[in-house]
Amino acid sequence: MTDTVLLIGRAAVSFFASFLAIWVWSRTREESWLFIITGILVSFCTLLIEILSKVGILSLNSGSMDIPLWFGLLQLLPYVLYAIGFGFYIYRNRQY
Repeated sequence: MTDTVLLIGRAAVSFFASFLAIWVWSRTREESWLFIITGILVSFCTLLIEILSKVGILSLNSGSMDIPLWFGLLQLLPYVLYAIGFGFYIYRNRQY
C-alpha cells in the first residue's frame, strides 16, 4: 500500500470519527466524553496539517529539525486528552 493511499484512508476514517464526535458532543456534558471528543478533533486537525504539508501548501521544515516542536506536541496532544478523559471516567465511576 502506498503512502498516499494510506493517507487518504486515514483522512476518510478520521473525518467520519470527527463527524460522529461532533454529534456526540451535542448530546453529552460529561467531562470524560468531552476530553475524548476533543482528542479526536485535535487528531483530525493534525492529520489535516500533515496532508497540507504533503501536498506542499504548508511547509513544516524549520531549519535543522525535520518536524517542528509545535507539530510534535500537537501530535501528542490527543493522547494526553484521551488519558485525561479516561481519568475523569475512572474518577466519576469509582467504587469504594
